Formats: sequence, structure tokens, C-alpha cells
Amino acid sequence: MKEILLVDDSRTILVYMGSVLKSKGFKVFTATSGEEALNVLAKQDSIQFVLSDWLMPGMSGIDLCQTLKNREYGRYIFFVLLSSKNDQESIVTGIDAGADDFVDKKTSVEELEARIHAGFRTLALHNEVVQKNHQLDTAYETIKRDLESAGDLIKQILPKQKHFPFLELSYVSIPSAQIGGDMLGYMQLDDNNVAFYLIDVAGHGVSSALMSFSVQQSLSLLSGESSIVVRSTESGRQIVPPEGVVEKLNQIYSSSSTNALYFTMIYAVLNTKTGLLSYCCAGHPPLVWYRGNRTLTELVGHDNFVVGAFDDVEYQASSIQLEAGDRVWFYSDGITEADNGEDQFSEDGLRSTIANLNQYPTQQQTAMLVKSVQDWRKTENFDDDVSLLVAEWKGSTKGENLCDMKLVKKATAQFFE
Repeated sequence: MKEILLVDDSRTILVYMGSVLKSKGFKVFTATSGEEALNVLAKQDSIQFVLSDWLMPGMSGIDLCQTLKNREYGRYIFFVLLSSKNDQESIVTGIDAGADDFVDKKTSVEELEARIHAGFRTLALHNEVVQKNHQLDTAYETIKRDLESAGDLIKQILPKQKHFPFLELSYVSIPSAQIGGDMLGYMQLDDNNVAFYLIDVAGHGVSSALMSFSVQQSLSLLSGESSIVVRSTESGRQIVPPEGVVEKLNQIYSSSSTNALYFTMIYAVLNTKTGLLSYCCAGHPPLVWYRGNRTLTELVGHDNFVVGAFDDVEYQASSIQLEAGDRVWFYSDGITEADNGEDQFSEDGLRSTIANLNQYPTQQQTAMLVKSVQDWRKTENFDDDVSLLVAEWKGSTKGENLCDMKLVKKATAQFFE
């Protein structure tokens, strides 16, 4: 039964209107003042419809309306103001006070009933919206907790070992949301070759993160017919060159008619004995090569299409010869396209910053570089996902010092936020 609180300082009016409303099927509560009305509403929290006289001693109908329409009041009240004043100024005053409707006391019972039913329809719509918003808030909180859990899980499975006899690694990943579309990692292909990769999926959020994870799974298979990084031949295992890996990924992700995403990437293979680094840039920013013996820092890359956007694309690869002490930086454009409101940090800015960090240990350089960009922007936040991976080749090793990167396990090919 629909409930109404009727407020009027005249008991005669309360008895008359109360009986009329009850005859129309409403459950009626009464109060003789604004103060008493507040007490009734406090005890009967199911009441959401108030029909109140304007002129009352103490708290007037206008005062009561303003109190109930205050944001701090605990629930939504549909408020109808009753008055013998039917002039425009009175109506405007009542509506400005927050009243949902204004009814002349001389109004017929039929019109009053119609207005009340209209008010309850409005009230029902409001309550439905509130309920749906509550359901949305609950769903959002669930999704938020799930995303935070996913982010925490990813952080827990990041590779822990970064120091090796021939190689030292350091990386940083900062998502712009709970999870992002960047991914980077490294993995041992055989005793003498290590692969590095950094992928930046277009967009942000869950869809980009899921695609990043899917690509990570494709790259992390190191054996069997499904592997795209190592193939088995009659003479043994053969490492797929970088351009072949990227071409295969393009075939996989451009063939799906439901996939509207694409990604840029750099995939590189380092021969840990010779220092030869072969790499393929697919729509991705060039890598930064710090040449320790020459104290020279340069951008190295080439033009290729992005991955997953076009069928039958041929990719080209290049190679550089590292010397002991050289460092190679892989990064996403979230760091080079970071801006301070006037300029972008830029690839040249990144290159010069890396050059200035050469005297610091490799393990400190990634965090220091990110801090430099944050100081330049005067904020710790980034508008895009930021990922950095630096690899320092220390020169070839022999005998007992050969690195066993199997300790890194499959988790080294990580899906990053």
C-alpha cells in the first residue's frame, strides 16, 4: 500500500483529507507540525511521499521541504506543497524551495488524486534508478577488486632474477589504469641465445590487457609445433629469426575477424657469446643503444607495419654488434609521448637522459629515468602505460660461468600492466 505523510496544523483538515486519501487506497500518516513530521519520518523510514501545508506555526511547509530536500537527509522524498495561495509568486517560491509539486487547497479531490498518482510514478522511477545505480556500483566494485587482484598477481609473478654472468637486466612497468596494454619480457631460447620483447597494444583496459596476455602466451611456448620462437628440424632446434616471429604473430592476430585491436612491438634475439643482437621493430619506437666504450647513445630502428592490422605483411629485421658494457633499451611510447603541457618528452629526450645515466648501475637506471620524466612533468602519473627494459651485455663467458637462464622459467615472458 502506498504511504503518504499528511502535514497540517489544522486537525479538521487532517481528519477530512486523511479520510479522503484512505478511501482512495492510500495508507495515511499525519503530523500537525513540521517538527512532528520529521519525527514521523524518522520512525517510518518507508514513507517517501509528503503532502504538507505551507503556513504552519514553527517550522513552515517551506522549511520542512528544504530540510527534506537537503543532501544530508537520508532518503529521497517526493514533496507536494499545499496552499490556499495560488498566485505565481507563491508557486515559484514553493518550487524554488525544492517542492516537486504545488497544489491549491481548493483543488478537486479527483485532481489531487491524479497528482498524487503522478508523484508516485515519479517516485517509482527514481527508486528504480537508485536501485540500478546501486547494482552498477556493486558490479563496479567487484570489477575493481578483480582488476586489482589481477594486477597484484602479475606483480608477484614478474621475474626476480636480474643478474647473470653475461647479462644484467632491469625493467619498470607503470600502467595508466589497474591493468594496461603493455607487455615485456625475456626468455632463454637455447644455451647461447636470449630473446627480449616489448609489446604495446592499442588502447587501454581489459581488452588490451587480454590481448597482451594472449600474445605473451604465444611467445612463451618454447617447444612443440605451436611454438613460434623455436622450431624443431631434423638437425635439431632452430631459433626463428625476429622477423619470422613477428610475421607469425601478424598471421595469428590479423586473421581474426572479431579482433579490432593491433599492437606495436620490438622482438630481439641476443647471442650471448658473440654479442650479436638481431631485432625487428613493428611500428614500434626505435631501441636506444648505449655504446659504453664510445660513450655514445643512439636510436636504432626501422620501419615496419604494426602487428594485427593487415594480412600478408612482410617484416624486415636488422642487427647490431654489441661490445662488452653496451646497453640496449626497449620502451613503450608512453614515456616518449609523455608531455608537460607544452612539449613531449620525445625519443631524443629519452636518448639524452639515458646518456646522462651511464655512470650509474644498470639496476638503478630504469627507476632513475622514470623519475626524471616525472620531475619534468611535475607529476607521478602518466596518461599512457609506461614500460622500460634495459639489457647490459657484459661480454662472453666460458666454463662454469655460463648462465642458466632456465631459472627464469616461463614467468620471464611476462604479461605486464
